[in-house]
Amino acid sequence: MKRFIFLLLYNLLLPVFLIISIPGYLIKMKKRGGFGTGLSERFGIYKKPASAEPKGGLYVHAVSVGETFIALKFIREWCKTHNEPVILATSTATGHQVARDAALPNVRPLYSPLDVPGLSGRCLQRFAPRAVVLIEAELWPNFAEACHRRNIPMVMLNARLSPRSEGRYAKVRGITRLLFERLTALGAQNDTDKARFARIGVNPDIITAPGSIKFDVMGDAPQNLREDFRNILDTLRGEKPVVLAASTHAGEEALIASAIREAGAFPLIVPRHAERREQVVADLQQAGFAPLLRTAGELPADIPANVCYVADTTGELRDWTALADAVVIGKCFLARGGQNPVEAIAARKPVIIGPDMTNFADLVTLLKKEDGILSCEAGELTATLRTALDGSPGTQARTERAYNALHVHSGATRRSVELVETLYGRA
Repeated sequence: MKRFIFLLLYNLLLPVFLIISIPGYLIKMKKRGGFGTGLSERFGIYKKPASAEPKGGLYVHAVSVGETFIALKFIREWCKTHNEPVILATSTATGHQVARDAALPNVRPLYSPLDVPGLSGRCLQRFAPRAVVLIEAELWPNFAEACHRRNIPMVMLNARLSPRSEGRYAKVRGITRLLFERLTALGAQNDTDKARFARIGVNPDIITAPGSIKFDVMGDAPQNLREDFRNILDTLRGEKPVVLAASTHAGEEALIASAIREAGAFPLIVPRHAERREQVVADLQQAGFAPLLRTAGELPADIPANVCYVADTTGELRDWTALADAVVIGKCFLARGGQNPVEAIAARKPVIIGPDMTNFADLVTLLKKEDGILSCEAGELTATLRTALDGSPGTQARTERAYNALHVHSGATRRSVELVETLYGRA
């Protein structure tokens, strides 16, 4: 009865939420190039007949770019031992683009259905997966019910729960328990997350801690450096070292680029959302830079002295990271929560973070304990950059300590695959 009432209230309120949110969602999808890429799949409209779709494999649900990269990492490991088709469902145009660009054999990129009654069941009937993998905390009530009715095992991987989120879930523990009861298994990132999920009402018997796929540094560093990227940087930077401002948010581009310039280095900016490019350019120009966009194409014949480079693209951050001399993480100086520093650590680059890394609190605690990361306030960034770029044995040792600290998660991707295999065999 409790579940019936929960689903009834959810499905009564959901249309109101969709009416309010869908116009903004569609505008965002247009800006990000979502139209014409199969976006109608979110509404249960498919271009191919059901008979032409892959069936009987694994269904992996991600959301945006970050989750999609984790999903792809998992899928690559999964496909080493499985030949069945994989459905990779995403919710955003950028995530869908990353899935398509990966062009993995036997993987069908899909827009995940909106969580309204009927659409989830139609999607599951169309692809008939043997198991469903949810990347991080993407658990939707109607989708979960549709899996339950069809006896499709469902596992959540790379699951993490911040102290803030734990407090929110704890306030509605009864609802949380109803929702998470539909999971067959939950793979937490670490023992701390495992305990947090248990405290909000998840059955402890289904929780394990295979580690973080995102923090599994095995194979994360690129094997071959992009020569075209190297040539761009060599043309622009002169003799200066390159500092990457990674996944920056509004206002941070000018702040970080100015600090990089004052430290005597060349600013390479990769904004978190590429569609912000116009505002990013305006902010950098106001700060006295002549920004060049990657999407503008060829470099000009005459390079301005105050140049900086903006990689306003999606899916290339790891390749730019490999060519940087140091990395400043975004969303932690003028925004809250921070972005993921693991790619920079895997590439053995000195990493600088700002004061608010709440979204990665456990990782930052580990890195600080090992003295593997530099942390500072915005006003201290120039001096901290000089330390990161000094090339001293101490700086090199710090990057190695950071890399080694992440080895607690080494093999997490393989362990996650093994967890799913135990469910896959039951289907």
